[in-house]
Amino acid sequence: MKEPHHPASRRIRQRAAAFGIRFRAVKVKARHDGWTPERQRAFIDRLCLIGNVARAARAVGKTPQSAYRLREHSGAGSFCRAWDAALDASRAHAADLAILRCIEGETVPVFYRGRKIGEWTRHDNRLLLGALGALARDNPTRAKLKNKDFFK
Repeated sequence: MKEPHHPASRRIRQRAAAFGIRFRAVKVKARHDGWTPERQRAFIDRLCLIGNVARAARAVGKTPQSAYRLREHSGAGSFCRAWDAALDASRAHAADLAILRCIEGETVPVFYRGRKIGEWTRHDNRLLLGALGALARDNPTRAKLKNKDFFK
């Protein structure tokens, strides 16, 4: 599959390659608009970055339903493991971005009478609490935190 000449496409490929998820492509009937090995690789890369199956499938020109059908294919064991690893990587990546955004803040423009007169940095503690909660849900030691005696 030929990548579009979009300014962000190179950055996307570089960031996706950083995850380094390897898998064997599912062997399906050859079609020009089908799930080619290149399209499967691009889907897994997008899934690492986006974390949403529907958006990742649409990014490579396929429907989410066809992606789930490909996952259920008889020879898709390696693809399924790559899919799961990509979702795990995207969750960790999203939590890292949320924590970074909480620490550094978000720049918000200030307008007066239709003209931009400045900017201010907004720090969102709710976003930080949500990211930390997501990390705690993935942490195997979370059972200790549920113990009521822990807080006494």
